[in-house]
Amino acid sequence: MRKEFNDLRVRFFGVLVVVFILFFLVAPLQKFTLSMLEGYTGNPQLEKFLPGSMLNKLKEWNFYVNSQWYGKNFGQMIPIIGIIMAFPLFAREFENRTIEFLLVRKSRKEIFLNKVLTGFIALSVILIIAGLLPLVYSFLLRKDYIYETGLKFAFQSYFAGLLWYGIGIFFSVLFNDQVKPLLAGLGTLAITTVAGLLKPLKFLNTFSYALGTNIFQKNFIDFKYTIGAIIFTIVSFIFAYIIFNKKEA
Repeated sequence: MRKEFNDLRVRFFGVLVVVFILFFLVAPLQKFTLSMLEGYTGNPQLEKFLPGSMLNKLKEWNFYVNSQWYGKNFGQMIPIIGIIMAFPLFAREFENRTIEFLLVRKSRKEIFLNKVLTGFIALSVILIIAGLLPLVYSFLLRKDYIYETGLKFAFQSYFAGLLWYGIGIFFSVLFNDQVKPLLAGLGTLAITTVAGLLKPLKFLNTFSYALGTNIFQKNFIDFKYTIGAIIFTIVSFIFAYIIFNKKEA
């Protein structure tokens, strides 16, 4: 598992650094953001997208940090983070022909579990840290924050990330180079998002779940979608293992 983590560490720390930079470009700048937006008050073009009622809501710390972090910056990154942490795990080994050396030392089952588990741990650390940042920041700076709501957002963002990690693992096993699984993952994200705009296919739009739309609207966790995401992730792992077990080195 040490080799797997060494392979992951650049992406792990790179993603984590980006997460921290994004958060500290959002959280401390509430007053600055509001002052800029208030400067455009009366602009009919702006008011189409940001009515006065919304501007007043942004003055509340809860709504500001939840909307700008979970509902925008971090929320939009979640599927991409899942794909980034998964796409090279197996494809790199086939592309560099190092899979042959691994198979001499370990069974396919052990290789698969080590890689998937290492990526899972790394992704979990990223998602948990990113999901809890508003709570920790609010506590340290004594902000008036509803922690229960923040935990709901963090919960959904975690399973949304795992869903796309599972998809990324499947594509990583399927292809023999590192570019194709990345493109396939991002392409699937784009296609499902567009298809999800159609009412009968709205469940395909994972962004709605990742961004916590239901929490903003009704303040509840979508457990049905969460269970569906867990099942789909497990199924992705199973199919990925079947393909990996039969794939030629």
